[in-house]
Amino acid sequence: EDPTFETGIKIEMLDSGKQQKALIFAEDGEEALRKIWSSKPGWFSASFGPFRRFTGGNKDWEKVYYSNPKAASHLSVFGEDVALTESLQWLKDLNYKRLEGDDYSERFLKNLLRFINEGQLLPHNIKIAEITSEGMYLQNGEPGPIDVLEMSDGYRSVLSMTFEVIRQMEANLGSEDLFEEVDDYVVIKVHGVILIDEIDVHLHPSWQTRIGQWFVKHFPNIQFIVTTHSPLICRACENGSIWKLPLPNTDEVFSEVSGVERQRLISGNILDAYGTELFGASAVRSRQSAGELAELGELNAYYALGQLTEEEEERRRKLLKIHATDDPAGF
Repeated sequence: EDPTFETGIKIEMLDSGKQQKALIFAEDGEEALRKIWSSKPGWFSASFGPFRRFTGGNKDWEKVYYSNPKAASHLSVFGEDVALTESLQWLKDLNYKRLEGDDYSERFLKNLLRFINEGQLLPHNIKIAEITSEGMYLQNGEPGPIDVLEMSDGYRSVLSMTFEVIRQMEANLGSEDLFEEVDDYVVIKVHGVILIDEIDVHLHPSWQTRIGQWFVKHFPNIQFIVTTHSPLICRACENGSIWKLPLPNTDEVFSEVSGVERQRLISGNILDAYGTELFGASAVRSRQSAGELAELGELNAYYALGQLTEEEEERRRKLLKIHATDDPAGF
């Protein structure tokens, strides 16, 4: 029997006084309610907003993680006051049980640390050094381990989200259906969908370039739906699709990026990617830069005719050094 089925959701916004509420209906009624919206384990989905962190959230939301874990897995995408606090406590609890001789916790933590450390999630060869009753510590070449809460926003953003995903998967499926060794690295074999808003937030450009590729490689059965303001994130979409969201207060429509523009985002250099204007017409150069390019083009024309003064030639050479990657007039 084919296990797949088609479904969808319809969202109706209701204006209740000053507060808007969304009602979600499953289009394929019984089948969708049984497999997707049910509280039973087996089907995985999660959503994360741009404010991904271990601490600093409203503690009232923490109750939802126990009363309605399915809903809690999507909370952070709707508000800035939701922190991913549960994952740190979950790691501490696993370590407690490991120290007490629990075989399950021992195996799970071993696979988890291999997944992060050997998978090289973190840049600059930074690894998780230890998990204690106080928290999680990273080794980054300093004399001693550093508390993860003292790391920069980029590290906390990626680690809090990654651990929360794995925590939720473990709660739904257990350890035996989670990790799998492929070649010389560990992957997560769970099927599902994860939504991430502004995945590039706080990440260095070099990390932006590879973060999408890392998640696709190590979560091979997960469909990632992400938003971004960075063309570097699009490098991971070779086997996926890229869509441009319409700008506010315009007549633009939601559209798929295809053809040469798509290839520029995936394979071109950063200027090629920005040159698609998918991230704004002024994203590549400022007004001053555009003016300098126009000036350089004019000076190049006079240079070809042999009509430059020494002062103009000096100016031309200076502009050439500044705009070495541009070709304003073919000279």
